[in-house]
Amino acid sequence: MGTSEQSNQTPDPSPGQESRYIASLDLGTTTLRCFIYDANVRICGKAEEKVTLLYPSPECVEMNPEELWEKFVKIINDAIANAGLNPGNISCLGLSTQRATFITWDRRTGETFHNFITWKDIRADSLVRQWNTCLTMKTLRFISSILYKILRNKRYLAASVMKFMNIQVNMRLKWVLENEERVRKLAHEGHVMFGTIDTWLIYKLTEGKIHATDYSNASGTALYDPFIEDWNIFFLNLLKMPRSIFPELRNSVGDWGVCSPKFFGVPIPITAVVSDQGASLFGSCGFQRGDVKVSLGTGAFLNINTGNKAHASVKGIYPVHGWKDEEGLIHMAEASSNDNGTVIEWGQLIGLYEKASQTSEIASSVNGPSTVFFIPAFQGIQAPLNDATATGGFLGLSAHTSRAHMVRAMLESLAFRIYQMYSAMLNEADYELLSLRVDGGVAQNDFLMQMISTLTGKRLERPKSIDVSALGCAFLAGMGAGIWKSRAELIPLRQIDRVFHPKLDLQPQLLEQMKEWEKALQRFTKWHTKSSLNKGKS
Repeated sequence: MGTSEQSNQTPDPSPGQESRYIASLDLGTTTLRCFIYDANVRICGKAEEKVTLLYPSPECVEMNPEELWEKFVKIINDAIANAGLNPGNISCLGLSTQRATFITWDRRTGETFHNFITWKDIRADSLVRQWNTCLTMKTLRFISSILYKILRNKRYLAASVMKFMNIQVNMRLKWVLENEERVRKLAHEGHVMFGTIDTWLIYKLTEGKIHATDYSNASGTALYDPFIEDWNIFFLNLLKMPRSIFPELRNSVGDWGVCSPKFFGVPIPITAVVSDQGASLFGSCGFQRGDVKVSLGTGAFLNINTGNKAHASVKGIYPVHGWKDEEGLIHMAEASSNDNGTVIEWGQLIGLYEKASQTSEIASSVNGPSTVFFIPAFQGIQAPLNDATATGGFLGLSAHTSRAHMVRAMLESLAFRIYQMYSAMLNEADYELLSLRVDGGVAQNDFLMQMISTLTGKRLERPKSIDVSALGCAFLAGMGAGIWKSRAELIPLRQIDRVFHPKLDLQPQLLEQMKEWEKALQRFTKWHTKSSLNKGKS
C-alpha cells in the first residue's frame, strides 16, 4: 500500500561521543520501560516491567506508589546491565511520563497519603457534573464570551466553552481535599506536596531535594494556564486549593538534580523531564510550527506544534505544552480518541483474526467502497463531537457481510476519527499544517496509514522505531548533558521506515464515504445515561 522511501543510515559516531550513554525512561499507565541509548541513539539495552492497576471500587483506578518505585529502580538497573554497562557509564537520565496521574505526600516525612490516582479514575464524576452545571461556571463562561468579543483574546474564547472532565486532575484533586480530612488539614497548614508521576519520582530520586515539574506535565493537569504559562491562581482559589502544595515549574531540559548514589551506586545527573506526548513530538523532530504528530496506541493522540502561541478551541482541542528548552517553549494543540488500539484488540478477542498484523491484508481484500460502518466508541467519542455517552458498534450489516467487511470497517473508522480531529484543527488553525509523522504500535498497519495519508492529502512518515517517546526523551536529556547543542543536530539522527503518499485520485471517494460514516455515527451518540469514559490510555 503506497510508495515507500528508505531513510538514510545512522551517521558514523562523532569523535569523543562513543562512550556517552543516556538512560531514557518511558513511563506509561501499565508499562514502565527504560532504554539505554548511545550518542547516535542506538539502543544498547532496555528493560520493562508491568505495573498493576488497582480497582478498589468500580470508579477508582489506582497505582501503588511503592510498587511503581521498586520497578522503576529495577528497570534502570536491568537496562544498564543488559547494555553491558555499569551505572558510572551513564552520562544522564531523562523521564517521559504519562500525564494527569497524581499523588500527594507529607512535606516533612515524604509519606504518601494515598495511592496514585490515575487519569482513568472517575471517582470525581459527581463533582465534574455538579461543577459543569453550576451557576459559577455558567457565569464564568458567559463573562468570558463577552470579554472575547470585546478584547479578541483567545484565552477568553477557550474559557467560554470550558468544561471539567474526569480525565483532568482538577476535580480528582478536589475530591481528595474534600474527602481526606487529614490531607485537607495538612494542606492548609503547608505540609502537603502534590505531584504527577514525574514530580514524585524526581522527589524520590533526589531524596526530597527537588519538588518540581516541567511545563509539559503541568499543562496536562488543567490546573495550569497555558496562555499565561503558570499555575492558574484563579482556579486554585475557586477550587480552594492552596498554592503551596504545587511544584516549582522548570524547563524540560536542564538541571533536575542528581539521582542519589544510594540507588545506583553513583550520582547520575537528571537532565530532562517531559510528558509522553511532548516527548513523542520531539522524538519525531516536529520542531516547526504546523508539524503534525499522530500517536496510535491504545488511544490515538493528534498533536500539532503551534509554535509560541497557545491554541484556543471550541471543539475540545486542548492547548498544552510540548517542551521547553533553551530555544524556547513549544505549545501544542492536542486532540485525542480513547479507542484506537482497543478496537484492534477487541476484534482479536472476538475471533475476527488471530493476529493484529493480519488486519491490513484482510481489509485490503475487500473490493469497492464499503457499505458497512463501525463506530469506535467503547469509551465515548472525543473531539470534535465530545459525547461521552456515545456507544460503539456496526451499522449496515447484511447477509452478505463477511469478516473482511467488518475488519475493513473497523480500520476505516480509526482513519475517519483521525481525519475528524485533523479537520477540526485545520479549521481552527491560522497556519499551514505540514506533513504527518506517526508512532505507536497501530502505526504498523499499512492499510490504515495509507488511508490517513489519502484523507488528509498529506505525506505521512513512519519511523523505524515505534518507541518515539523514549527517543524524544533521550534527545532532550542528551541536550541537557551537552551531547547535542541544538534541535537541528537531531534531525539527521531520525530514521524513517516508510513514507506514505496520498492517493489523490481516491480522495473524493473516501471523503464521500466518510460523510456516510458520520451519518452512522449520529445513530450511536447520546446512547448511555452516564459517562462511558472509564477506561483507556494516555
